[in-house]
Amino acid sequence: MFRFLFFLTPLLAASTLTSPAGARIKLAALPVRERVEIQLNHGQYTLVEEERIVPLLKSTAATGNNMIDFSWSNASIDKNSIQFRPLAIRDGDQFGPLEVEEGDAEIRVVNVAYPPQENALVWEVFSTRACAAKVRVSYLIQNLTRTFSYRALADPNETSLTLRCFVTLHNYSGEDFGSAGVWAGFGPRFLKTVGQQQTLRMLLQRFEDVPITKTFNFDWYAHGPLNADQPFASPVLMHYELTNNASHRLGNFPLQPGKVRIFIDDGKGGQAFLGEDTAELTPLDDHMQLYLGQSRDIVCTRTIELNRRHIVRANLFHQEMILKYEIENFRDEPCTIEIKEQLNRVAREYGSDPHGNVGWEMGSQTSEHVRFDYDAGRAAPVLKVDLPGRPADGDGKVAKKIVLFHFTCKNLW
Repeated sequence: MFRFLFFLTPLLAASTLTSPAGARIKLAALPVRERVEIQLNHGQYTLVEEERIVPLLKSTAATGNNMIDFSWSNASIDKNSIQFRPLAIRDGDQFGPLEVEEGDAEIRVVNVAYPPQENALVWEVFSTRACAAKVRVSYLIQNLTRTFSYRALADPNETSLTLRCFVTLHNYSGEDFGSAGVWAGFGPRFLKTVGQQQTLRMLLQRFEDVPITKTFNFDWYAHGPLNADQPFASPVLMHYELTNNASHRLGNFPLQPGKVRIFIDDGKGGQAFLGEDTAELTPLDDHMQLYLGQSRDIVCTRTIELNRRHIVRANLFHQEMILKYEIENFRDEPCTIEIKEQLNRVAREYGSDPHGNVGWEMGSQTSEHVRFDYDAGRAAPVLKVDLPGRPADGDGKVAKKIVLFHFTCKNLW
């Protein structure tokens, strides 16, 4: 709990209350907070700003300056972050600006003292006149944190979704802030009552009709064999992919890491739960992928068709290889499968350690209908293969799509 007290200087206190000279005389608690703002910009420390009306006496040689005590218990405040700023002076029912003479404001902090072995500090405040001043006290506090979460609802055709973004405030700081403005660092500002040991969930924004792409990914080195009966097959993983920019109805702010619960509209007025994923930080113009599980309708196997070593000189060699993929799509709709290769792993497994990113060149036997993507780097190509849907005739046999990736890893030793 915070204690924010105004007390007289030792000289005046000694003459009025006969207290020992040099004692901290806390005479009157300040009024309640006039305003509180909580800014959740950081995951560990939270900025709190509060405004109060402080009665000040005129500073004279006889009475000295005003002393204001700020102390706390059961709260983790960064003592070095605490600031005291006079803002205005009450003039009747209104507040007017501070006057400045010769570069000095009429109210100013002239000294800060930190009592030993206490969670407290004392401001020595000079004032040219007796008044009621509006002041702002700001500090960083721990255990007043936020998390982000999402709810995604896809349409029945899985071409777009509605994305709701939430921020949740967790107050275990030891302090009851009452009515406070809450801001996540972006998005709207909320006015909430923030009590101790309280959790508040707030809707940051709702994005409608966000275009999505359903992707199918095959990554042998990431996931390994599907099972003992299919040692050359690996799981094909499904994702929804969103692009965080204005043309895809997003792009208002970076999408923060957080849990995503994914649903689909069943077309009959209900919703079906598809799964849950943890989204990574998605900057503007970047992609967010939401994991949906393993596809049961696409089967992909990977085998080594060619593995030949070509000696260059001494112990220097090139490793020529052909990877063969056999793909079957049992879905009614056509789709694209993305096959992720890791050529550094291939070189280490079948050649030698490339001591960095392997150099390689494409071979002539690579299938012509494959598109290559190098967003993850030249040594981690992604093969994109378009797959037709299964025959409209339910008894029709699904044809295997054969894809060859012919390449040579250069200058291994």
